[in-house]
Amino acid sequence: MKKFLLTCLILCLTSSFVKCEQVFVHPIDKDESVCKEKAKTLEEWSKCTYNASKAWNREVDKYYSLLYKKLTGDAKTALFEDQKYWTMYKNNEIKVINSLYNENYETKDRLIFRADQKKNLAKSRAEALRLYYIQTFSDDDKEKIKVNSDYNPDNIIIRGLRYIGF
Repeated sequence: MKKFLLTCLILCLTSSFVKCEQVFVHPIDKDESVCKEKAKTLEEWSKCTYNASKAWNREVDKYYSLLYKKLTGDAKTALFEDQKYWTMYKNNEIKVINSLYNENYETKDRLIFRADQKKNLAKSRAEALRLYYIQTFSDDDKEKIKVNSDYNPDNIIIRGLRYIGF
């Protein structure tokens, strides 16, 4: 019981010293948040989401083009086919989302839901293509993902864990 309490105490005392990196927020998401904060009507708010959706579609096109230019052979064909089927999926999904519109039961929440769903289709694809590009062609210095793999716990934590017997 003493060891458990001591462990909890050490973790509580040292948790304020642990250095955490800030989570990456894409500039499109930042711009959308700023726009939504300034929006005074639902129409302005939905325009912010619409603009973000267009920006995410441009990101999809950007990373698809970058990948397509660098890939060769079967990889290029597979990417082309994948993008073709994703575009068909996106268009069909948007049809489904649009079919959810019901003039008699239209609410602010339903409008927000549909706008976000449409935006998230393009956003998820853009993020996937970006990761494919970065992981495949890591020699490009422009778009690196920083991975913090050199985590070293504080000496206080190490000494506390050794004292407890870990």
